[in-house]
Amino acid sequence: MGISVNQSGDNNTRRSAPIFRRLSFIFLVAIFLADILTPLGIAHGILYLLAIVLADLTRDRNSVLQVGLWSMLLCSIGMSLGDLPDGFSLAVVVLNRLLSLMAIGIALTLSLQWLSSRAHLHQNRDDLRRAQRQLKRLQTTLDMLSIQTDTGYWHFETQSRVFYWSDIVSRIVGQPAGQPVPPGGGMEFFPEPGYWQLREAFEQCVQTGKSYSEQLPMTSTSGQQRLVKTSGRPWYNERGEQIGVVGTLRDITGTTLSREQFVENAQALQQQLDALPVTVWRAQPDGSIDYFNQALSDYSGEPRETLSAPGEWLTLLHPDDQERCTRHWIRCVESGLPYQTQFRIRRYDGQYRWHQVQATPIRDLSGKITKWYGSAVEIPEATVKT
Repeated sequence: MGISVNQSGDNNTRRSAPIFRRLSFIFLVAIFLADILTPLGIAHGILYLLAIVLADLTRDRNSVLQVGLWSMLLCSIGMSLGDLPDGFSLAVVVLNRLLSLMAIGIALTLSLQWLSSRAHLHQNRDDLRRAQRQLKRLQTTLDMLSIQTDTGYWHFETQSRVFYWSDIVSRIVGQPAGQPVPPGGGMEFFPEPGYWQLREAFEQCVQTGKSYSEQLPMTSTSGQQRLVKTSGRPWYNERGEQIGVVGTLRDITGTTLSREQFVENAQALQQQLDALPVTVWRAQPDGSIDYFNQALSDYSGEPRETLSAPGEWLTLLHPDDQERCTRHWIRCVESGLPYQTQFRIRRYDGQYRWHQVQATPIRDLSGKITKWYGSAVEIPEATVKT
C-alpha cells in the first residue's frame, strides 16, 4: 500500500517532535543564562521568539503554549536579574522588554492560530477521504444492485443540465458503453405519445419534485422495439435543496419470472441491502416504518427483531430529538413533501451521534403515495445545522 507525501510528512513530524521539544527548552535555558550573565542587551528578549519557532516544529499546541509562557516569564525575570548595559537607562531597558514581551505574545498567538488552522485543515482532509471511500463503496454497491436486478440508473443535474447514465441503460438503448448521453437524456428513444408523457412527468419532477413511474414502448438505436419501465424522483443535497433528478430504466420486454426466480432475486436484493454501510429504511403511506436493513442493528447493537416492533426505533433517538423529528415526520407524511432532518442516534457504545436523515415518497401513476424510502448517514458534529 502506498503512502502519500502528506502522510509521510506527518509521520516524520511526529517522530521529530520530541527532538524539537527538547531543543526549544534547551534554547530557552541558553537564552535565559545569556540574559542574566551578560549586560542586558537589546536582542536578548527577541531571541525568545526563536524558541517558539522551534516549538512550532513539534506541531503540538501544548508544547508551543508551554514554551511561549516560559519565554514571557523568563524574559521578565531576566530583566530583574541582569545588569544594565553601559549607556542605557532603566526606562529604555524596561521599554525594550515590554516590546519584547509584546512580540512574544503576538508570536505565540499567531503560532497557536496557525496550528489550530492546520489541525482543522487536516481534519477536513481526513473527513473528505472518509467521504470519498464511503462514496466509492456506495457506488460499488449500487453497481452490484444494478447488475443483480438488471436495472440501469441515471441522474440529471439541474444546474448544468447534464444527464448521466449507467452502462446498463446504454445497453438497453443500444448505445456503446462510455459514450456521452444524448442532450435529451434518451427521451428521443420514446415514440409519441410516450415521448410527451415522459417529458411532462420529468419536467414536473424537476420543477415541483413530483416522482413518477412510467411503462412505455421504446425504440433502440438499432430500431428494436422494447417495453421499458422508467422512473424518476427528486435529488436533494445535504441542505434539502433539490439539485436534480435520479431514476432507473429497466427492459421488461417479455418479462416472466417464476416464483423461484422471484424469491431468488428478492433474497439477493436483501443481501445487497444488508451489506450497505448506511441505514436504509422503508415506511408505509401512513408513515409506519416496516423495514430497515442490517446496518441499523449493527450500529445500535440492538437485535433486529427488537427494533422491528412498532415505534421501537424511536428509543434509539436522543430524548431531546424525539419529539422534534416525530412532528416533522408526521407533517411530511400528511403533506407528501420529502423528509429532511438531522438527529442523534444511540450507538452500540451508548454515545449519541448525529445523522443526516432523508426520505422520499414513491407514487403510483395517479400520484398516490405507495411507499416511503429513506436513509440515515452519520455526519460530523461540525456540519450539524442548529
